[in-house]
Amino acid sequence: MQFQFSGDPVITAPRQIVWERLTDPDFIAASAPGVESVETVDPRHFTVVSGLGLGPMKVRFTMEVELFDVVERQSLSMRSLARGPGSVVDVVSAVRLEEAEAGTRLNWSATSDVSGTVANLGHRLIEGTARMMSEQFWTDFARRVSLG
Repeated sequence: MQFQFSGDPVITAPRQIVWERLTDPDFIAASAPGVESVETVDPRHFTVVSGLGLGPMKVRFTMEVELFDVVERQSLSMRSLARGPGSVVDVVSAVRLEEAEAGTRLNWSATSDVSGTVANLGHRLIEGTARMMSEQFWTDFARRVSLG
């Protein structure tokens, strides 16, 4: 099951600050729902443990996160491969920073592939949850960076 989402919030902070937060695993993880722990492997790889409620199911995932196609202060891609009991969620996000009148525009898009037990919950429930989580993640990230 595959889903695609996108958004482009304006963050009231300079591009350099947005970039620093975007490449900080602890800052990024704090915007994700259900995060229990973050372990930095190296500047481009980290591991996140997260517990999520998906409809009637509560699932604990271990995510391997990789930053790639990094163009300093301009763009990057982020892959989060989450594995839980009988389920896999693979999310690839592309992020591009642009100057905006009020600060920095964060253009993001995400493609999610869901398989296994979680996919059995149904297309509508999974799509709605994945959309909500993606949008909440980037909205929360933008809000937190704007606050300083």
